[in-house]
Amino acid sequence: MSRELIPIGVPVIDEFIIGLPRDALILIVGDPGSGFITFIHQLLVMRAQSGIPVIYTSLDKSENDIRIDLGAFGWELANLSWQFNDLSPSARQKKSRTLKWEGDAVNIVSHDLFRKIEEYKDNRAISAFDSCVNTLTQIIIQSSIKSVLRFMTEYSTVIKGSNGWHFIAMVRGVHGHEKENLFSHFSDVVLEFVMSLNTETRLYERVLGIKKLLGVDSRAFPIEFDKHGIRPITTSKIQ
Repeated sequence: MSRELIPIGVPVIDEFIIGLPRDALILIVGDPGSGFITFIHQLLVMRAQSGIPVIYTSLDKSENDIRIDLGAFGWELANLSWQFNDLSPSARQKKSRTLKWEGDAVNIVSHDLFRKIEEYKDNRAISAFDSCVNTLTQIIIQSSIKSVLRFMTEYSTVIKGSNGWHFIAMVRGVHGHEKENLFSHFSDVVLEFVMSLNTETRLYERVLGIKKLLGVDSRAFPIEFDKHGIRPITTSKIQ
């Protein structure tokens, strides 16, 4: 992983983080509804708008569903270099009725994703690119932990020289703290999105936490949705 940093481009957070490192494997763990997938989409769209290609692997939602999610914030991909690797259940059924997904999830994802990454690296016209796997949770459910850790190691190796960010999304609390910590260990950066109930207002509040980023103190930011995606509410550090 290169220590050269790429600015994030989100106000308030940029006051505390100069940027995310190039060639980084970035694990984003989040509660359902916390905005962790929206945040990944937001960063990838901003990068794509600046001319950086994206390889997007989806195991949970179809390409059409992802496009609908993006459209909710006015993010259109028509003029952006965004290549989908659709491995959602509906796409798998269309590709092959004989495809054995259970037990082979890691191999299927690795084959399709890593091949496309290598193609991008061999393309001299592409100087940098990003990628995303949504979600690691789906892979863990259908594969052994040993296989998933091997996937993480291979992913870290194959993205070297890409000059980009590489996101893996993981649903928080599904696999237990031990497994979450284990996968965090294999990641260069770990961000966590948490939903908590405010007992006074009876409203759920969202928090973005920076759990692992070399050279940056662990911090947490209250966040909310707006028409542009995710934005921090305040510059205050939560103790």
